Amino acid sequence: MWFNEKNNDKPESKTEKENNSHDTLNDVSYIKDVKHLQSGDWHQYDILLAARPYNWDYMVDTAEYISHADLEDISTLTVSLLISSNEHEIIEEYYACGNSVKRIPQLHKEQGSLAIGGISQKLQEPLKIVWFNQTNIIRIFGITDDEMFIRKYAETLVRRTFGTPEEMKLGKPCEK
Repeated sequence: MWFNEKNNDKPESKTEKENNSHDTLNDVSYIKDVKHLQSGDWHQYDILLAARPYNWDYMVDTAEYISHADLEDISTLTVSLLISSNEHEIIEEYYACGNSVKRIPQLHKEQGSLAIGGISQKLQEPLKIVWFNQTNIIRIFGITDDEMFIRKYAETLVRRTFGTPEEMKLGKPCEK
């Protein structure tokens, strides 16, 4: 028997089951945990991925992907040599390379962090995504105060499913 999480006394209807199945994938989530912090109007979401740490090539490829799949009016692109060092703005190089992250010569050399920011078409708001080399953390800054929505966005980013039927769907929770 299926039970509704909000009311364990009431069985979940067939319609509720169908609606819930449309929001989830028949696969385990790539997200292990999300930490949410707020500072003024801005929200920071630190997404801990369930997979092993990623590398520089993954960061550059994913930044290139999101720059075409979701972000518009990209206004910032930064790198830092070390994760804890100051970011260096390279947006002019991005524009000079035909709005391509992969074509920027400076990004052919491994760095500590990479960040890209613009207007998310999916969220309809400003968004900045930060990757930290050799970690399994992605940081998302935005004005959305909705952890589940950001979790779905991050899952879509990692799976690279923007524009597909799997967009904004979560996998089954992974063990912590």
